[in-house]
Amino acid sequence: MLGITLSHSHLAWLGIQPSFALEQLSRRSLSYVRLGSYWSEIESRNAHYDYRALEEWLDVFERRQQNVVLTVGVKAPRWPEFYYPDFITHKDSSHPETQSKLLDFIRHTITHVRHYRCISHWQVENEPLDPSGPTNEHISSQLLEQEISLVRQLDPRPILLTLWGNALRRRGFLPQASELADIVGIDLYYRQFAGSILGKHIYTGPENEAKLRQTLSQSSKPIWITELQAEPWEKNEASYLGNNPASISPELLEQNLQRTKLLPVAEILLWGFEYWLYRSQQGDQRYLELFDRYNHDD
Repeated sequence: MLGITLSHSHLAWLGIQPSFALEQLSRRSLSYVRLGSYWSEIESRNAHYDYRALEEWLDVFERRQQNVVLTVGVKAPRWPEFYYPDFITHKDSSHPETQSKLLDFIRHTITHVRHYRCISHWQVENEPLDPSGPTNEHISSQLLEQEISLVRQLDPRPILLTLWGNALRRRGFLPQASELADIVGIDLYYRQFAGSILGKHIYTGPENEAKLRQTLSQSSKPIWITELQAEPWEKNEASYLGNNPASISPELLEQNLQRTKLLPVAEILLWGFEYWLYRSQQGDQRYLELFDRYNHDD
């Protein structure tokens, strides 16, 4: 069985009504749904917390007994990666004052939602060791260890750490993540827009696949694919929303699934559920149909 990541803000950006998303979710069994707790949304004012948007989804998944992976921290799924509230003066995770506020947010969030039995795993930050976002920032090992220690003090559920899988071997973060986490998730994008040369778009993917399999097999902890590309990664919004993006198609998605099923991984979560719903409202049901065909108990 396959899982997905779900972003309510991306649904809104695509013009997808939550009721439609819920109706489509109700038709499908999923191994896991990965949700983000977005700091900038929940604590838009200092020490004023609003979990209503998150709780609406958690309430649904609680009733359905759907396993949820909940991300906590400043780094969360989808651009701009780092979700600093406006009241944070130093939008830099290395600043002591920001770190203190961030740890307060994590503490408050875990305490507030830990009664939900549907939450099966905590994901601490999103690709924390990998540089990303507008300023190419990363979470330091020292801060990450503090965050993980705090989460473990507050709740016994297993912790997931994610890494950018396209550069997994080159960056060498897997041993460190394996030591800190109970499960390591990797994010794989087989066709990622990288630039243009003489008007021709260039796409890149993961490093050597045989070496990737070898690297993953050496992990001391279970490996998940937390993001398998199932939506476009293009130069701009127009290309992302276009009818024939070069970076994804139902055929390419099927290839992605076939390739990742050969890797030594325990779970696969697809990245792009919101996009499939957008395409379905354009009359293109192929992504949802392909997902349904592959999504079964092995």
